[in-house]
Amino acid sequence: MAVDMKGASRQALTALRGVAGNPSADEAGKISQDLFNAIQVLDSSLPLRRALTDPTRDGASKTSLVDDLFAKSLSSQSVAIIKSGASERWSNPADLPTALEVVAIEIEAGAVVGLDVELMGIAHALSGAKELSGALMGGRAIDSLISDLFSTKVSAATLRIALAIARHLRGRHFITALEESANIAGARLKKTVVHVRSAIALTSAQSDRLRSALGKELGREVSLDLIVDSSVIGGIEVQFDDDMVDGTIARRLAEAGRSLAS
Repeated sequence: MAVDMKGASRQALTALRGVAGNPSADEAGKISQDLFNAIQVLDSSLPLRRALTDPTRDGASKTSLVDDLFAKSLSSQSVAIIKSGASERWSNPADLPTALEVVAIEIEAGAVVGLDVELMGIAHALSGAKELSGALMGGRAIDSLISDLFSTKVSAATLRIALAIARHLRGRHFITALEESANIAGARLKKTVVHVRSAIALTSAQSDRLRSALGKELGREVSLDLIVDSSVIGGIEVQFDDDMVDGTIARRLAEAGRSLAS
């Protein structure tokens, strides 16, 4: 995903962010839709991606190509972001549409509270639905599935991003793509999404104390992704990035069982 971009592509993504700025909620929704529409066009044609990212091609011709493709259908701000992308140097042609996806998510996250938590919530709600595994790899049914399940449970911005991701999986599993998007949204707000599994639902007071303690430990604001999981038995399991702090009785029982068996 885009957070793994290196060298020239990372610098190009930074430039795109500068052009995108901090639009209002209404503007952010329009721009994100525009960028996902552009991504669909770019994903459909490797020669086009190469044409827009070729460092030897004249900048004016690339700008003209962007106008020809998008000026009549996308907003001027969206076109400006794409032109910025065409003017930058990329390590790989595929990094341009990937960077546009990151920018689309980030501008929505900057305008709408809770996008990161809601995206992760959708991912977790679907992760246990094994019967949906085929649909979650893509296909025409996924749009109606996501709309039916979540249209009344999440914000319009979250649903918009989830549907856009579903339509532009690019070989990813939908749940994986949602988790990536949630992390991008959290990073935009300088927040870390912390996944907490517990045997019973935490109270508001418990959640607040945990959020505060983790925020002090990590040195940044924290969003909690709370999951009730009866297999935990007791205690909690806390996971963020690649680190896990496991305080569950289940882990203690498993460790005790292994020591007895040895």
